[in-house]
Amino acid sequence: MNFQAQQAHLLFADIKGFSSRSDREQLRSREDLYAEFRSAFTDALWQLCSHEDRGDGVLFVMPSAFPVGTLFTEVLPRLEHGLGGRRRSDPLLRLRIAVHVGAVHRDRHGFAGNAVNHVFRLCDGEPLRQALDEAASDTALLVSDAVRDSVVRAGLPGVEPTTFHAVPLHVKETHGRAWLHVAGDNACAMRIAQESQPRTDDERGGDKPGGVSVSAGHSVHMNGAVVTGGDAHVSSPSAPRSRWWRGAR
Repeated sequence: MNFQAQQAHLLFADIKGFSSRSDREQLRSREDLYAEFRSAFTDALWQLCSHEDRGDGVLFVMPSAFPVGTLFTEVLPRLEHGLGGRRRSDPLLRLRIAVHVGAVHRDRHGFAGNAVNHVFRLCDGEPLRQALDEAASDTALLVSDAVRDSVVRAGLPGVEPTTFHAVPLHVKETHGRAWLHVAGDNACAMRIAQESQPRTDDERGGDKPGGVSVSAGHSVHMNGAVVTGGDAHVSSPSAPRSRWWRGAR
């Protein structure tokens, strides 16, 4: 068995709502998926990359000879434009898209390796699913940290790094960070990124113990407070050690 691997960029596209369609509709959606990607790639770019069918989606493997910048400046914009220009009579075709880079193995069964696993996990992440549910566009894109650092931040014409927003990724054993981009709907990507960030104690509000109301005819001891008769004694880390309010009932 050959364990040599090639460094490559990977793109995986998955059709939204595929499993809810009839067999006939699924076959039509698959034909349309390949037709749209074939139109988005130029002949030269199509020849440079390999692709592998995944039933409800397709995996593209782009070797080092592939000018990966064109993926963001040409291919994906053409894909979004093509999907938006489909006829009203055509079946709906909306795509979750993930991009990653890493070492890729190929055997007689197809492509494999941790990089391949990771691009599938990116596409299965909840932020990407939510983005396509809520976006006005027909695609939502999630890229790995490695792609964001090596490609997105390069300052390519037509690629604005500030439209890629950090989101947490938690899928199976994969836990980390990825970058969400929604073509033509940056507000959607920004909102989802903000909502997905862990909240502080102050933002959670009710998660912390709040105020108390006490009615007692004798002394009652509580965390940080003593109620003695009609007097309340309260202390907290952010306040002076003790305060007294007369006449509390």
